[in-house]
Amino acid sequence: MIRILFATALLALSCQAAAAGLPPKVEIKYKVSMGSVKIGEGTDVFEHDGKTYKVVSESKTAGLAALIYRLDMRREATGTITSKGLRPDDYRETRNGQLRRSAHFDWQKKQADLQDGERKQIVPLPENTWDNTSFGYNFAFGKPEAGDMDLYLTDGRRVQSYRYTVVDKETLDTELGPMNTVHVRKVLEGDDKRGFDVWVATEHHYLPVRIRYTEKDGTAFDSVVTQITPSR
Repeated sequence: MIRILFATALLALSCQAAAAGLPPKVEIKYKVSMGSVKIGEGTDVFEHDGKTYKVVSESKTAGLAALIYRLDMRREATGTITSKGLRPDDYRETRNGQLRRSAHFDWQKKQADLQDGERKQIVPLPENTWDNTSFGYNFAFGKPEAGDMDLYLTDGRRVQSYRYTVVDKETLDTELGPMNTVHVRKVLEGDDKRGFDVWVATEHHYLPVRIRYTEKDGTAFDSVVTQITPSR
């Protein structure tokens, strides 16, 4: 029991130390591309006070892509900071100003209230569950370690189990110059063809500086950092 309490205390101190080093507010801007063609722009704003957090992620089509298809997406997540990292409380996704999906996490009842359009459901809530937006920022409160991670994610449609793995340390070319990163990738299992990769910058508090979504047809949407603005 003493060993368990000691390990828990060390984990809590590790998360507190990470939170202490991270500015209370960080704005990250991204260029969004499909292949070699820029199709949009994105901005994330992450705020925390060491106990709670909020992240707002906005993206929209730009240039010629905006003339063909208008997409203005906003994802907002709020939650608390625990000894295990970020624990989401609420998640909302809107597209072109209309609510698309949402999730409310009730950790006491261990259930999540999900909404996808008109469809609503209550589902079991496993301990290691994140919403899609909070997940990438969790590494700022717990550095990615070598090996696989079994976890759960939701975007309001369902709570689904995934396995992620740390691929390697990589140098990422950006408009801000080369960045040392850790590459984390979703492990595709069975007939799952939807990929997700995130690169977190080791010299920028392990914040996400590149995010890539791959659709089941192989189409990839790549967001790469163009600006990082911390505020104190």
